[in-house]
Amino acid sequence: MPHDGADYFETEIKADEENEERISDFVTVYGYQYTKGSLKSGAWRNGTSGGSSTSSAKLSLNYTQDTSYNISFKASVSGGYTNGGTIGSELGVTLGASKSYSLGSGYSVTVPKGSHYLIKYRPMYYTYKVVETKYKERYNEALGGMERYVVETKTCYVDVFSHWDFTHVAK
Repeated sequence: MPHDGADYFETEIKADEENEERISDFVTVYGYQYTKGSLKSGAWRNGTSGGSSTSSAKLSLNYTQDTSYNISFKASVSGGYTNGGTIGSELGVTLGASKSYSLGSGYSVTVPKGSHYLIKYRPMYYTYKVVETKYKERYNEALGGMERYVVETKTCYVDVFSHWDFTHVAK
């Protein structure tokens, strides 16, 4: 955060023609507020399948099979924002880009004799609400601290991968 330890005096005055000259010597800074939403799930994807008619079998989907499956998730963004690089770096993603995530230890299930199972997996993610506020600020000697004016706010929503969810179904 800029100016750590400084006192701020925020004013909710919009920059308009009347105030533009008054705040022209201010510097522009951005502030961000991140609110983590609830956990959501993406669409199910098909993994491996198998079974045996003569004995029970173990069926697994794990990190050794990562290259065989669609393990990507797109950090999608909707709404308005100015500094996507700042927002993305704070959330650990690149906005609008797909990234592959390992299946980790994966999932295993014992398939009973005579059955055939399909392992399915889906991405789990959080949607963050990001409020970006553009300020004009300067040091004000008379106030003994920073003087700050809100110029504009924008809100966007960013989907950020959390983990994979697994299940199996009889086929």
